[in-house]
Amino acid sequence: MPQKHRQQQGTFHITTAVRDRMPICTESGMPERLIHHLGETRGMQGAKLFAFCILPDHIHLLLSPGKKGLSAFLHAFKKNSSRDIPSLFWQKGYYDERIRDDKQRGTVIGYIQGNAMKHNLVTDITDWPWTSLHFPEMLDPMEVWL
Repeated sequence: MPQKHRQQQGTFHITTAVRDRMPICTESGMPERLIHHLGETRGMQGAKLFAFCILPDHIHLLLSPGKKGLSAFLHAFKKNSSRDIPSLFWQKGYYDERIRDDKQRGTVIGYIQGNAMKHNLVTDITDWPWTSLHFPEMLDPMEVWL
């Protein structure tokens, strides 16, 4: 059954996975291509990207999707990355959590940056190469919320 995403504007923590959880996102050359498509989609959609982590079978994003909304951003990202990477098939849908305040946003950034540790891929978050910690030029400045 398709998901209904009523909230399309705001700041969101997104998790989206590869179909059947195939661990291909970190195969040679894949993360770089996914990061390229994140940047490209950000530009096309007028989105703001605040954090990301690419794991073997899924990715986490913290973003504001732009005028066309969350569904349009994810559709464009998945379509363009799948077109460029023929072996990549995304699961239908995605999980989204709307961020409501600075505290929640800070918690989510920590969760995203530490996700490779959670999955026992590294013992220190700075050792995982496919996180936005290593790509600050890809990130937009975050507004202070009061």
